[in-house]
Amino acid sequence: MQIVSIDPQTNHLIPISLEQARTSQLPVWIDATNQNQDWVVALASLGLDINEQHIQDTQNPTHPPFYEATEHYEILILRALHVVDGDTTHFCATFLPITFIVNQHYLVTIHATTYTDFAELREKWLQTCRCQYVHSTLGLMSLLVDWLTDQYLNLRTSFTQQLEYWQQQLLNPDGHFNDWTELLKASSRLRHYRLLTVEPQEEVIDHWIDETTLPVDARTEVRLNDILGHFERVRRDAEAIQSDLDNLTQIYFSATNQRTNEIMRVLTIVSVIFLPLNLLAGIYGMNFAQIPGANSPGGFFVILSAMLVIAGGILWFLRWRHWL
Repeated sequence: MQIVSIDPQTNHLIPISLEQARTSQLPVWIDATNQNQDWVVALASLGLDINEQHIQDTQNPTHPPFYEATEHYEILILRALHVVDGDTTHFCATFLPITFIVNQHYLVTIHATTYTDFAELREKWLQTCRCQYVHSTLGLMSLLVDWLTDQYLNLRTSFTQQLEYWQQQLLNPDGHFNDWTELLKASSRLRHYRLLTVEPQEEVIDHWIDETTLPVDARTEVRLNDILGHFERVRRDAEAIQSDLDNLTQIYFSATNQRTNEIMRVLTIVSVIFLPLNLLAGIYGMNFAQIPGANSPGGFFVILSAMLVIAGGILWFLRWRHWL
């Protein structure tokens, strides 16, 4: 559990202890994980009692985006990008909840795992000794939510690269696409991402911005509106990628049908040409003693010439009808 205070005059972040947090008149940020419940005890010692249901909500790794205001604090649950090995190919990105508990004096962030914590961001602010334009717990919270939103925006690059790779594979006339299982899984994951993560999160953020009772300064208001605008972009991007993925599948089947039709057209033309030739060869292949022209010295060449004339006539007819 990490505790820092925020000086609204200098924008400095200062590491402090729990004892110092009890007497501090400055906004305090407590960042903790759910591996233990020490943050609950710490908040109780600071005079901030958390509803038991809300404590249980912080322990639920599948909790959807959620916002609620109580008499003493507001709670906001968002889902953050969780990538252990940096792999977001095949649309494999997963998300875990981060809980924000905030009032005018305290901001508490609780993470399901250390993979979603704000350690990197906090260290950056501590090293620069300032957190720009933060004058309140809500201002700091808006910065953290903005950082989470940027993670969603960054997913566009990996998703688009994967989509372009599949486009090249599917539309390559000399290749054979064998990744259908992953493509169908990706389509399902993207739909799940859009319907169960992006859209609910956008609605919750909009509800939070409209309903918060905490004082909002001008800069924080601009940042909150930017966050909502960014999530609208995330939703539109997800819808566009989903549409592109569905269209890509349809284009592939259309191209496959076109190639199949072309093959059948060629085979049909070959059959049309050879059917009369087979008939002619079959007639003169019958085992009868008396067949007109069978004993003619030039019979072979006459029949061969007739076959060529018939084949040429059929080709001319097909071209004349624009079937070839």
